[in-house]
Amino acid sequence: MITSPKIWDILLKKMPRETWVSLEEIYNLVERYGSLDREDFYPQAPGSDIPKWKRNIRNVLQNRKDNGLIRWNGKAQYWLRDR
Repeated sequence: MITSPKIWDILLKKMPRETWVSLEEIYNLVERYGSLDREDFYPQAPGSDIPKWKRNIRNVLQNRKDNGLIRWNGKAQYWLRDR
């Protein structure tokens, strides 16, 4: 299963900086570069159609938003500041 540090590493390496990026684009980056396994595709909760790996991405974004590394516009778009 993909880990939070791996997700963050992908975002740091592949996410465009200093521009708004949609959550869907972020999902695409992680799906493309994350080497997801079978466990990643299990539902995030019983009865949910959303896979665990997408929940994990949202958790990483929330954590980084809280510490100021990422901005969120309230409309499912994220801004990764330049280093």
